Order: sequence, then structure tokens, then C-alpha cells
Amino acid sequence: MKINRCTIILSMLAFTCLALPAQAADRVRAGQWTGTTIVGGNTYPSSSCLSQSDADAMNGDAKAVEAYLQKIIPPEICKITDVKADGNQIIYTATCMHNAPKTVTTSYHGDSSVGTDSAGGKTEGKRVSACK
Repeated sequence: MKINRCTIILSMLAFTCLALPAQAADRVRAGQWTGTTIVGGNTYPSSSCLSQSDADAMNGDAKAVEAYLQKIIPPEICKITDVKADGNQIIYTATCMHNAPKTVTTSYHGDSSVGTDSAGGKTEGKRVSACK
């Protein structure tokens, strides 16, 4: 099965939105994150550093989250709309290139997260250390 670039980017975007720190008010903590994305039966490992300013944006309201997502995924690749930030969950719609829109939902649990999209993609991630 051929996996298109948009699906991978969308999955990586979901992975970037990871984690929940010990404080209830914060969704994410800065640090080094590792995880996996499963799309079309294929598993893709990932690793990324979430800076403090990125974490601050992800811990903000829906407008701050949307601005951050648009910063990391240019609109010519995916248009991000309908962003909702509610408690430990972020939900948004991503329309990538010529593909149908997908709803992405990511839930946060301590230093880990799980996410799904409406096309069946899944992500899991965890904070493993300070950024390298």
C-alpha cells in the first residue's frame, strides 16, 4: 500500500502534539519525545524536541494551538481548521493537498499521549528526557 506524503506529515503533526505534565493546567512539557505512528498498517518511529516556547503554545487556548500547528505545517501542505483545545485533548481538522479532510484527536496522559485520525491512523508517544 502506498502511503502518501500528506498522511505521513499529518501523522507526524499528531505526534508533535504530545504529552501532559504533572500540572493539570499544562498539556505538554518541553523535552525530547519518541513515539510511533501507524498508518495503513505501517509503523513509523519518530523523535522530536519540543522547545519551551512550543510547549507554551500547545498549552494555550485553541487560537495559540492553531498558530503553532500552522507554524510547523505550512498551509500549502495541510490546512488546519476547527481547532479545539479542551482539557487534556486537542482536536482539529487537517486538509492535506488533494486528500479528504481528517479529524485528528490527541489525548494526553502524564508524559505520554495517544492520538487517532478519522482515516484510521494512530500515534503514541512519550517524553523521554530533556532535549538533546
